[in-house]
Amino acid sequence: MTIIAFISQKGGVGKSTLARALSVEATKKKLRVLLADCDPQQKTSYEWTKWRQESHLSPLIKSEIFNSVSQVGKLKGYDLIIIDGPAHTSQGTKELTAYADLIIHPVGASRDDLLPAIREFNALKALGISKDKLLFVLNHLSTPTEVLATQEYLTESGYPFAPYYLFEKASYRQAQSEGKSILY
Repeated sequence: MTIIAFISQKGGVGKSTLARALSVEATKKKLRVLLADCDPQQKTSYEWTKWRQESHLSPLIKSEIFNSVSQVGKLKGYDLIIIDGPAHTSQGTKELTAYADLIIHPVGASRDDLLPAIREFNALKALGISKDKLLFVLNHLSTPTEVLATQEYLTESGYPFAPYYLFEKASYRQAQSEGKSILY
């Protein structure tokens, strides 16, 4: 079983967007997937799966709400568990490191996104988490120039980032409001 956790130091960076897209694609590949919503106050990923069901969209995504990451770490019977973490750094973020095989942090191009995200990874590294378990994914970008500048900045930070990125698109928000993912 593989556990991939999406974290952020604040809301609105694309954590749920990416967790949902991965859950749809992995389910299409016939993996037994659980989308674990670990933000019981917001429960956006859980509610998104309900919208999918009500709209009869396939594939059906299995999702549950969890109050604690440790509950997720004890689960069995899945090929992949995707954790949609809380929209802020918390004790749960530190808990994630004990269970997750990969920790993904979506990040935008602004300093307001980049600096706190790098501080978050620095804090995880200080806890002994290997850089190999940490990955930035660039999100909400506007231009190719912005992509290059953000990639250069992250290269200087020493943390890995995915070679793929997402531009800001209103159609992504609309798709998710309809229970779809950005890839569907």
